[in-house]
Amino acid sequence: MRSSEIHVPKTLQEALSILEGNSGIQVLAGGSELVGGQYERLISFPEGIVSIAKLRELRKTQRTEQFLEVGACTTLTGLLSLPKGTLPSPLREVIGTIGNLGVRNIGTIGGNLCSMQHFMDLWPFLACMDAQIEIKSSTLARWASVYHLADESGSPFLPPKTLITRVRIPLVFYNFVFYKKIGPLGLPGDSSALFVCLASIKHGKVDAFRLIFSGAKAFRIKDLEMMLLGRKLDTPIKEVQGILQIYRQAFARHAWYDGRVFNNTLEECFGRMFSS
Repeated sequence: MRSSEIHVPKTLQEALSILEGNSGIQVLAGGSELVGGQYERLISFPEGIVSIAKLRELRKTQRTEQFLEVGACTTLTGLLSLPKGTLPSPLREVIGTIGNLGVRNIGTIGGNLCSMQHFMDLWPFLACMDAQIEIKSSTLARWASVYHLADESGSPFLPPKTLITRVRIPLVFYNFVFYKKIGPLGLPGDSSALFVCLASIKHGKVDAFRLIFSGAKAFRIKDLEMMLLGRKLDTPIKEVQGILQIYRQAFARHAWYDGRVFNNTLEECFGRMFSS
């Protein structure tokens, strides 16, 4: 078994400097994905590791009237421990379904967003909610949409030699929430996917609409989301079917998951939203 070089920085800046000077080094906080994906008696670790689990800068939480801001190393259990009403719906319910208590005790919000193998459970929800992430390198810091963690092909992406340090979640209420987890239980894999739709309905019309299907890749049509704004819930079935057909055709061009599963879930979602 090969030995691993493990770095345990005391400050965020030290961690960023280590990343800058060591190409290919892997960042670990809780390590739930690394451990959960291995089934041998002895766990294999990467050649180089930088552990950020104990960095206090990455565990801070604050709430304003507009958003909830959490450090990237805040554990899932830590999120569930926030006072009732702090987490915007449906995050509390979703986090409670991730893994078991042991996984939630070590898994972090940053780690859940940063998987380069597969989009994990929180990503589509936070992307639909227009959450922002702070991305830092040793020389730069910027805020970006959570959706920027998907590249142009829809695959998971994080700029090299960077860390997600904070996640800023808007405190926006959606009164239509539909999501369905597809595939086997446990750590998400090639056969796993998540369908998420969040909408705000006001006076019988669609005031806000977000729809993401994610797994090995991510699928979203922002232009079609805009087209749905202002639609009445009693929109004629023919018009609704026209929108569904656009979604079906667009998804078929990507072909990274069984289109029948996507189409059936899409119809179920729209059937619940539109009354006609």
